[in-house]
Amino acid sequence: MASGVSEMNTRFSAMLLAASTIVACSVPLTVSAQPATPQNSARPPATQPPAATPGQPNLPRQTPGQMGAGISQASAAQNAPAPEPTLAVIKKRGQVLCGVNGELPGFSILDKQGRWSGFDVDFCRSIAAATLNDASKVKFVPATATNRFDLLKSGQIDLLVRNTTITLRRSTGDTGVRYAAVTFIDAQSFAVSKRSGIDSLAKLDKARICVTRDTTYQQNTLDWFAGMGMSVRLVLFDKTEATFEAFVSGACEAVTQQSTGLVTAILGTGKQDDYLVLPEIISKEPHGPYVRAGDNDWIDIVRWTHNARLEAEEIGITSQNLESFRNTRSLAARRLLGIDTGNGKALGLDEQWAYRIIAQVGNYGESYERHFGAESPLKYARGLNALWTRGGVMYPLPMR
Repeated sequence: MASGVSEMNTRFSAMLLAASTIVACSVPLTVSAQPATPQNSARPPATQPPAATPGQPNLPRQTPGQMGAGISQASAAQNAPAPEPTLAVIKKRGQVLCGVNGELPGFSILDKQGRWSGFDVDFCRSIAAATLNDASKVKFVPATATNRFDLLKSGQIDLLVRNTTITLRRSTGDTGVRYAAVTFIDAQSFAVSKRSGIDSLAKLDKARICVTRDTTYQQNTLDWFAGMGMSVRLVLFDKTEATFEAFVSGACEAVTQQSTGLVTAILGTGKQDDYLVLPEIISKEPHGPYVRAGDNDWIDIVRWTHNARLEAEEIGITSQNLESFRNTRSLAARRLLGIDTGNGKALGLDEQWAYRIIAQVGNYGESYERHFGAESPLKYARGLNALWTRGGVMYPLPMR
């Protein structure tokens, strides 16, 4: 088994390097990927609006009553009270509501004793340490790929930390959410049973592929196979756990998701020698926390919490040696720990916010090693998630 784990981890590290260059359904929904339809395909003719007078916009006519209603609605919108800032709500409540996966070992998982653990869980606790002085003041809210953004926009959670890929269309315009930082670099890959004889994506033409609904993996898969002129059938599930269970039971010839989650799920079966992670990577999957759009103070706190943990690792400050930096002459360390003041005030926090994060949760590297690396059953190498000074891409922004 040890050799199988080592081989799987080596493959995972290689996949991440390659990426740098390039409610479970009772009746699962099947979606087919086909080559794109030509733009000149037949469509019913659209009804054209009347031409506008030159120099004037072509607007629909309104009755006086409609115009009055519009003015009243605009006035009501202008007079509506602004939503209370997230930080103020959290302080009144005394608890951070953090949306997590809950089914993905390494990222977030609830054990049989009711204890939460994982890389994303540590981030939520870091936010609580920074804002409420206590890393334990968190309520973890399980979120599916389908409902996660609705939970965030409706205020049922304060931030979403659920191995969620950052994309342009998710975090711009009127989506109502914004990403705060890139906290983990991943990639999308596929796994098959070795008994299938499949050893490349080219052999998945017309195959069934298990995938979690409303994820980037769903659309990425459709796009990739259609672009290659191939056809596959997606079998969709609402939960990560159900997706992989269906694959193991033989419902699909392949399963796809982020590489870390895929390898973790395979190792969790205890039969990793029965499965093969295919060598191709079809997308980059940068993950990070999301917050509601419009609350700039809150997005700043979430963003700089991540940077504080990276900065601590770069300087060499850990939860174990923190006290030895009390009298440090390093300006970077003094700013980070609040010895030289100003950062806390800039964020609307006290000056010990980052100190508490490190003391109660640890730096970025400590979390990685605890949940993915040498201290975990997974034994993943850092790969791209190492600091920039050690061959990775994690680069803390200046804490000044």
